[in-house]
Amino acid sequence: MGFPVPYQQGEEAVDTEHYYGLWNAAREQIARHLGHPVKLEIEPGRFLVAQSGVLITQVRSVKQMGSRHFVLVDAGFNDLMRPAMYGSYHHISALAADGRSLEHAPTVETVVAGPLCESGDVFTQQEGGNVETRALPEVKAGDYLVLHDTGAYGASMSSNYNSRPLLPEVLFDNGQARLIRRRQTIEELLALELL
Repeated sequence: MGFPVPYQQGEEAVDTEHYYGLWNAAREQIARHLGHPVKLEIEPGRFLVAQSGVLITQVRSVKQMGSRHFVLVDAGFNDLMRPAMYGSYHHISALAADGRSLEHAPTVETVVAGPLCESGDVFTQQEGGNVETRALPEVKAGDYLVLHDTGAYGASMSSNYNSRPLLPEVLFDNGQARLIRRRQTIEELLALELL
């Protein structure tokens, strides 16, 4: 068992005492039924690390297609698989490359998609692949989008799909940035090929 993570803005943090009470009561009931002590084991990994990671991606293009406003970024589902795989929600915020403030900028309902040659390379989708929009500030090529709460399963589910090298990872510890995984090179990507 694990704890849920409040991925959406405004969701309440998990009351771990409440969950413990429920689980412990169930454990005690099972122990009475079996006639011997029962251990309770949980797997809180996602709860502990989800909020410790973000994916920062650069805007490559902004375009209007029919009634939809698209922001195309340089990260794809090979970098963060969860939205494409099962429609997971990750809050998205924007950072201007030129330092302009986007805090009070007008917002537009936006579809955020990646560079892969797959129709499912969309970060704003629901389970089942239904594309949704997010109210984001108007951005331009060169700006950045931050996908929040990617610490659980972001890097571990990443892949070399479409021959894309793995991203670098940076750890911030007491305000100091440290590179903990460098960007994979094309040479490293091809090194296992025998022909």
